[in-house]
This record gives sequence, C-alpha cells and structure tokens, in this order.
Amino acid sequence: MVKIVIDSEVCIGCGLCVHDCPMHVYELKSGRSTVANPDDCMMCLSCHEICPSNAIEHQDIYLSRRLYVDLEVCSMLRRFI
Repeated sequence: MVKIVIDSEVCIGCGLCVHDCPMHVYELKSGRSTVANPDDCMMCLSCHEICPSNAIEHQDIYLSRRLYVDLEVCSMLRRFI
C-alpha cells in the first residue's frame, strides 16, 4: 500500500487534487487537502502532477507502477490481442 503525505504547511488549499483524483482519495478540511480514502489510491499520481505547490508525496511507491505510454510497448502488446 502506498502512503500519501500532504505537507500541510505547503498546501495552499486550492482543491485541485480533490477534483482531479479519479478515486476520490482527497477532501478539503479547514481549507487544506486531506487524505480521506488512502486505500482507494490507484497510484496514478495525477494529484502529484496537478499540485501547484508540490505538497503531495507518495511514499513506498515503485516507479515501475506508473503507467507510461510507449509506442514500442503498445506495438508488442498488439501481438497478444
């Protein structure tokens, strides 16, 4: 399981992570983002990418779990479909 850490001193409370997260992991409380449903995180890292203050950190995540679109890989996968 990934551990999501939000630096409350850096978070500006914009709510972009709340609205961008497809799994509804975050919610705003007292003008700051909080992790409401950490077990639902699918590690897409969209929250990390959209956060303008870089307040969100994912710990214990392996970079290989990120999805990268690679044309060569897609070409190879077509052989199995």
